[in-house]
Amino acid sequence: MATKNQPALTDKDRVAARVHALVQQIDQNPRDKKAMIALAHLLVQQGAPDQAAALLTKGLAVLPGDDLLQYNLAAVAVSQGDAETAQKLLAQVHDPALAADKAYTTAQLYFAQKQYPRALAFALTAVDHAPNDAQYQLLYGDILSALENWPLAVQALQQAAALAPAAYKPHFDLGVALLGQGDTAGAKAALARARHLDPARYQQQAALFRDIGRLVKGGPADDQSAPSD
Repeated sequence: MATKNQPALTDKDRVAARVHALVQQIDQNPRDKKAMIALAHLLVQQGAPDQAAALLTKGLAVLPGDDLLQYNLAAVAVSQGDAETAQKLLAQVHDPALAADKAYTTAQLYFAQKQYPRALAFALTAVDHAPNDAQYQLLYGDILSALENWPLAVQALQQAAALAPAAYKPHFDLGVALLGQGDTAGAKAALARARHLDPARYQQQAALFRDIGRLVKGGPADDQSAPSD
């Protein structure tokens, strides 16, 4: 709690403090891969994937061939759009405990390359391993939407939204899939939830989709005001 002489910490302050603490952990124990991975994730979230990649590469010099570090470095490469590096790293990951993560990240790679059938096969593998993972269900549903398999896409995205009810993307993507399926009422409800969760992001994304723009602006159930839950 802030005092009169000590202002409340901002999000930026909290991130900086977390980065400092993780750096200290790694300095004290250069083999602390848990701290390395946590710091790498934080750097990616802060828009510094190059630094995250450098950190994990340094970690692999200390722990050569470590599957967990290689997997996380592959995930960073995906965030950088470096498919070739990511594929090479994933090919070296053999730990069965990482099978679902490896399948998910491979699906992301193929999805980004618009190789939807290949992406679907790996996404399905990830979902089979961990059906209660919201991110896996979300990617699976998005790939099915890209293939215009609306019934299965809706099913997967409904699962993703149920698993992550406070997350914006599952609800928005579910609205798109329901619209593709022709379920206007269901689409409006899902999109209303997305708009409630993140109005600014919703407006930015809705502008990209002409059909969604017509949907949320037209019809007796929408009066130009933000829809409610």
